[in-house]
Amino acid sequence: MEQRNAPVEGRMERKKKETRQKICKAAMDLFQSQGFNDTTMEQIAEEADVARKTLYNHFPVKEAIIDEHVRGLSRGFAEESLKTLQELPDTKSRLLVILDRLYEWVEISPELTGICLGYRLKNAYQGEGYKSGGSQSLISEIIRLGQEAGEIRQDIQAELLVKQLDILRGSVVMDWLNDPSKLELRKEMAKLVDLFLNGAKSRNEGN
Repeated sequence: MEQRNAPVEGRMERKKKETRQKICKAAMDLFQSQGFNDTTMEQIAEEADVARKTLYNHFPVKEAIIDEHVRGLSRGFAEESLKTLQELPDTKSRLLVILDRLYEWVEISPELTGICLGYRLKNAYQGEGYKSGGSQSLISEIIRLGQEAGEIRQDIQAELLVKQLDILRGSVVMDWLNDPSKLELRKEMAKLVDLFLNGAKSRNEGN
């Protein structure tokens, strides 16, 4: 019986994934053509050709669709970038290259970034927990490689280091979203890498 049911479960999961992808595609097309605020869940259901109940079963709010879309992009970015990590010589260069590429996309997609970040912060505040994504998996691998090479201390769990770096870069992005003219995002990320690896100690130790 278990062997007979396994293919059915596989088809159900595949169908669920296809439905989510169809909804995301329809929603993103609408957001691009008429704007996020002017798009309703009802319009998304109609464009995706699904029942409203089906839409709400998958995505309770529009922001959840944006989050799904961004996570998909992040996973694709992570898959493409994993080989790059092995080609770079050390932790600093890996973080600089990955964060620069990642936030190049953020700079050209401030609206999506703001919606996604706000949604995730709201969920975290409501106790839904920490959910890792593609960028976190990349940073986790960078931390792991750094610890193996002795470049990063090993007495702190890699998961905690990843979360701390997430907090730092999230705060920079929020400042940038509030006033993009205030700072250059990718340059601030480079400073953040230096802060993360070397701390806040002044380099003018003699003063």
